[in-house]
Amino acid sequence: CYSAEVRGIEARRSLFQSRGGGAFIGLANKNEAAKSSSMSDGNSDLAKIVDNSEEKNSQLQDKPPLDCGGDPPGKKYKGDDDPNATTDEKAPIARHPDGDKDQHVMNFEVSYPPGGADAGPEGGERAEWGNKVEFLLTCVGYAVGLGNVWRFPYLCYKNGGGAFLLPYCLMLVVVGLPCFFMELSFGQFASVGPLTIWRISPLFKGLGYSMVMVSLVLSVYYNVIVAQCLFFLASSLQSRVPWADCGHSWNSWRCREFEPKSANSSLIKPDANSTGLSLENGTNIVTSFFADNCSFDSNDTATKCRTPAEEFYEDFVLKITDGIDQPGEFNWLLTLALLAAWIIVAVVLIKGIQSLGKVSYFTASFPYIMLSILLIRGATLPGSLDGVIFYVKPEWSRLKDYKVWMEAATQIFFNLSCCNGGLIAMSSYNKFRNNCQQDAIFVAVVNALTSVFAGFVIFCNLGFMAHQKQLPVADVAKGGPGLAFIVYPEALTHLPLTPMWAVLFFIMMATLGFGSQFSIVETVLSAFQDEMRVKGIINPASKLQAIVYRVAVCAILFIVGLSMMYGGGMFLLNLIDNAVSTFPLLVCGFMELFVIMFVYGYDHFAEDIKMMVGGSPNIYWRATWKVVTPVILVVLILIMAIFNEPVTYGDYVYAMPFQIMSHLIGVFIIMWIPGYYIYKYCREGGFVLMKEFHKPAEEWGPAQRTDREEFLENLAKRTDSMDGGANFYQSKLSVAAELQRAASKESGLNRLRSHTNSFSALQQSTVYDQQAIASAANPQQPLQSQVSTQSAGGRLQQPSFSIGGDKTAGEDIQTTV
Repeated sequence: CYSAEVRGIEARRSLFQSRGGGAFIGLANKNEAAKSSSMSDGNSDLAKIVDNSEEKNSQLQDKPPLDCGGDPPGKKYKGDDDPNATTDEKAPIARHPDGDKDQHVMNFEVSYPPGGADAGPEGGERAEWGNKVEFLLTCVGYAVGLGNVWRFPYLCYKNGGGAFLLPYCLMLVVVGLPCFFMELSFGQFASVGPLTIWRISPLFKGLGYSMVMVSLVLSVYYNVIVAQCLFFLASSLQSRVPWADCGHSWNSWRCREFEPKSANSSLIKPDANSTGLSLENGTNIVTSFFADNCSFDSNDTATKCRTPAEEFYEDFVLKITDGIDQPGEFNWLLTLALLAAWIIVAVVLIKGIQSLGKVSYFTASFPYIMLSILLIRGATLPGSLDGVIFYVKPEWSRLKDYKVWMEAATQIFFNLSCCNGGLIAMSSYNKFRNNCQQDAIFVAVVNALTSVFAGFVIFCNLGFMAHQKQLPVADVAKGGPGLAFIVYPEALTHLPLTPMWAVLFFIMMATLGFGSQFSIVETVLSAFQDEMRVKGIINPASKLQAIVYRVAVCAILFIVGLSMMYGGGMFLLNLIDNAVSTFPLLVCGFMELFVIMFVYGYDHFAEDIKMMVGGSPNIYWRATWKVVTPVILVVLILIMAIFNEPVTYGDYVYAMPFQIMSHLIGVFIIMWIPGYYIYKYCREGGFVLMKEFHKPAEEWGPAQRTDREEFLENLAKRTDSMDGGANFYQSKLSVAAELQRAASKESGLNRLRSHTNSFSALQQSTVYDQQAIASAANPQQPLQSQVSTQSAGGRLQQPSFSIGGDKTAGEDIQTTV
């Protein structure tokens, strides 16, 4: 082992290591160093560089070598734990195999991605969570969203009640949890966003774009739903909630406050606020006239009665039309709510995860407080037990239906927010040694239990509502937005202090929505921000640019969301939701598993996890990642493609052009994967092969010798070439030359940029000159470099460095080099 000066010289040789992810050199003498450099670069001439440094090295050889097993006599290395230690006093510490000793090992230089050792793609130190609690709460808030309240309970009772819990839990174990842990560990290991992370296999960077596209589209329409929660919240701040009775300007003649059946149940309950003529007993003439033509039992929408909550949501909040092809009027009130929602998102995310982590303390915990309060209150209401029994009573025969298993798997993806880049983005801000395996299990289990818990809250109140109406629970249960904005608000009107309960309920709904929306938008922001910082579009040192960028993106997404503020906007929202939240997610999940497990390799990935958490993945992770989960995803994709069902919104079935539009949206998201693959393949040399193999084979031409000679002679004249077929026939030599030229660009220029981030940094980190780099890039070019060094006080002076001179601009890189 050499002293620090010698180790520094040896370390700088590692700049030319051909492997980009951490090749190192720390050899005992210059001859071994030269041999290693020569072998790693595939260029024997590079060994001459070391010989040019012989004079300087010989000046340092007389220094006594260090004992690798410990400190040398008379000298103490303070190590990295002493902030006062000088450069020469520091030595990297390696943990002794027995775990209770530290020993000094030879120094080595590691080649880093742009930004340096402790940097993210932004070129500076990458932000981290304030503590692990912030990360866990953010993940819980991200995974636990509105779907846990309005989608899971409905799917549970629809697909066999308690029997549905079996496929749901099974899919959690074999699909959801493996994908969840894989994404957390993937993002934590690389510490970059969901686009930049595909350095792992650049041809598949399109998969990152597909994931971010899902989050991008999701962020637009998800905030529209959050805006509806804010609209209801604002409407609840009055002495009597507006959906408690009929008689408002938006109510129709079919509006009816449902009462238990009685002799006069055909009459609509009089309302003091209703307009129109009234009989002496107070009955409204208009509603009395149409009462016999309106029934809740009717299957005809024209004669089916509607509740005040239903009309408030559809006719006032949404101003909904009869279909997606009828835009209707623009809803200014809901637009104000949407603007407020985006302002809240922008303010929370303006500083990235530093502000998001602090907000997560509220967004992740408050919904559980509210759900507990609503459960206690609902359990005391008459009929609540009937609702709970209806919710959990198993129908084992339903397990024979493939749709039950398919919906269980898609619900797991929807609940855990897998495969849309969010988990990668959130975990990329973790500390490298964080035990992400424990985090994955904790968050996944909490998410599943929250879904079940929310189901008890919902069906307690639905049972009470069914008891009040003297109807079966199935007749009042709905899924989707109708459960949150129609059924549950109507149930609240039967409680004392209705405004108070309504305010608490919609604060909870808004909090659930924001908890997911913050992370969804942060995924989009961090993904493109990382890319722009790598490309130099955003200055990593400028906080103002980062703030302007984030506010601008939120403003653009708000403008896009205005398309859903029309009367037909809810149909558009539902169409897009069906297009992006099922099929594309499954495809992205399968491709992510394929790339990491089979392209990058399970063994490499397992070693990466071992480096982080201290132990290799067990047989469960190996079996699910490599076999079980990919197979299940393929089966689900095939089932979904074969048994494709039309998109609907309630009883409304979309016309064929809009069904096709739904498929095209899904295809648009998925096509980023093969599209970028083909683009990258062609751009990096694949087009060379394609172009060459389009040429005729060298056997092409007349069969007779004399005719062939004439053909080649004419060909030489046409191509102005001595050999005639140089550019006409296929040529393996031509392919090799083109590929060599493309490879030399990568090794001679791009690789240096990727390892040093800038040529100014390269000047401070290497003793090799322009021709040495040219030799490394092009082995056919003889090396004529001389490394000039000067000694000053026993130190190595760095020579000046340049590449290409003024000829670089506008010229081919290979020619310049």
